[in-house]
Amino acid sequence: MLVNFSNFFKLAEVCEVNIQGAFNQSWGGGYHRPANDSDTIPVGGSGLTVGKPNLNVINDLPSEISKLADQKGFIYCIVSDSFPILYVGVSTGDLRTGVFGGGGRLRHHIRKLLASVDSGTNHTEGWRHHAGVRYDEYKSITASGGDINWVDDVYISIAQADHPKLIEGTVLDCYVEKLVQQKIEVEVLNKGGVARAQAEVRLPKNILEVLRHRYNPNETSKQMRKSSAEVEATYQEHANFASDDDGHLFSLVLRWARNCSDVEMVEGVVDGYTNQPRGYSSTPVVRFAELGKAGKARPNRWLCRIPLKTSSRYGMTVILPKRLMKSTISPDLIDSGRDPNFRPLDLNDFLRDPSRYLSLS
Repeated sequence: MLVNFSNFFKLAEVCEVNIQGAFNQSWGGGYHRPANDSDTIPVGGSGLTVGKPNLNVINDLPSEISKLADQKGFIYCIVSDSFPILYVGVSTGDLRTGVFGGGGRLRHHIRKLLASVDSGTNHTEGWRHHAGVRYDEYKSITASGGDINWVDDVYISIAQADHPKLIEGTVLDCYVEKLVQQKIEVEVLNKGGVARAQAEVRLPKNILEVLRHRYNPNETSKQMRKSSAEVEATYQEHANFASDDDGHLFSLVLRWARNCSDVEMVEGVVDGYTNQPRGYSSTPVVRFAELGKAGKARPNRWLCRIPLKTSSRYGMTVILPKRLMKSTISPDLIDSGRDPNFRPLDLNDFLRDPSRYLSLS
């Protein structure tokens, strides 16, 4: 049996992500099973509700997914570009109602990710720890006034399979083996017994592009994702941001820099550099560079420079070396310095998908 997975796509590229409700800042992380109910649910939960994640119309789907729309029997994988998680699921139904839609499996998965209290979803043991970690991150962002695109970090890859339940464990093993080879640690959310019939499994071609530079295997997810308050405290005496939004973006790009490399990096404040993109010369920055044998930053091996000072005209950004710039990036999306460096003109676009701008492998 050949199982050929599509590339990973963000959920919003494949379906309508419909999250509603007011975020509850006081969930304690507990779960219980109410009397006369077979499902375990969060005690109070996140306050969010999950609408139908309906499959996008055919013309708006990636071609790899649209060609599967009229078939039945699927096995799929869910990962995140911000949290080290992995889940493999199956559906014997069609794509619109078996995986997506009101009665599909994905709706239950999103509820579990968000600690959402909705009838009919059993919050199984494998998802609960991650739901707590994710909730803490959301709570930190909302407490600092930041906006959240719920589950915007989640990607899905899909393959058609005539008997998906028979190969669920086989596929899971292939994903785990691939990531172990790359020294990428993940929390596997599957906890139940799964079948392992023989199959030839072709994993998504972009799996390492999505995952490889997101995680440091020597850190836990909580260590990786420091709260905005902790980040601000680290550089409070140096920072002078023109707006709260700049401060929030600083926290986000700092987290990206701390998590994106599998090479040991040194992080520290530098008073400023000349010949930077317009508006950022002589501005103090947090610089990330490869750590040399002498315990100092290696010359010409820097990863990024994050401004510690912004203005209404020149807001938060990240300055990057051109040796890492993707050859396919449009010149309209960047601004270059006089030295071989550049910055994305839209930092939010960069943070959504750094691989569009950088070649880090």
